[in-house]
Amino acid sequence: MKKLLTDIEKAITTTAGTDQLRPEERFHKHREYLCYGLKAADFYRIMKEFRPHFLDLSLPECLQLAEALLSRHIGELGGTGIYIAALRVNELGPKHFKILDGLVDDLRSWSQVDYFCGDVIQPLLGKYWAEVLSLLGKWNTSSNRWKRRASVVPFTRKVAKEGRFVEETLKFCDNLIRDEEDIVLKGVGWALKDTMRAAPQKVKAYVKKLRKQGVSSTITLYAIRDLKGKEREEILQINKTKEIRKKTKFKR
Repeated sequence: MKKLLTDIEKAITTTAGTDQLRPEERFHKHREYLCYGLKAADFYRIMKEFRPHFLDLSLPECLQLAEALLSRHIGELGGTGIYIAALRVNELGPKHFKILDGLVDDLRSWSQVDYFCGDVIQPLLGKYWAEVLSLLGKWNTSSNRWKRRASVVPFTRKVAKEGRFVEETLKFCDNLIRDEEDIVLKGVGWALKDTMRAAPQKVKAYVKKLRKQGVSSTITLYAIRDLKGKEREEILQINKTKEIRKKTKFKR
């Protein structure tokens, strides 16, 4: 296991042409996200090369390796950990949720959150919806900003299109509308935008309410990205109330 981890990092640094870490500031403003600067195409080529080795491992060994990789807090290694978890997602169930919860603790960027939610959480939501919703409910009130984002991002793309979790999406989003983290607010806006495609009247009414409440435009402008013409202008013209915006406080 240790040799496999070493081989993965060596393949990444050799391809990237450096073993020096740096913050990726173009797309990740949080300087806690460190990486070698490997290009996405090269990353997936390396994953393809190592895929047979990952499949040779038992599920517990895979999860152990994913934990070890993510705990390094290096972009490409964390991405490899997520890749491994996603590779075996059909073998995962509620008994593994404690491990998955720990993996999310080691995420260090919105891109890792979105990758994890799309390739691991969304497939599990389709199979174990009650248990996954319970897990997302805990993340929704977490002091960890990445977990809060991860509580709403599963309700995007194909899950949103299905329209199965409209009420849950609105509930989780509503808990985060006063969040202090821009990256969480963007996740809320994204979830609302995609869910609007399945429940346009309900979500548009909710977004109008947010505008009246003076909620951050980071949410509302993202939520109405798909709207055009009169529909969009109608929402944009809604005056903000003069209520004092309260900051959400999370238990530490």
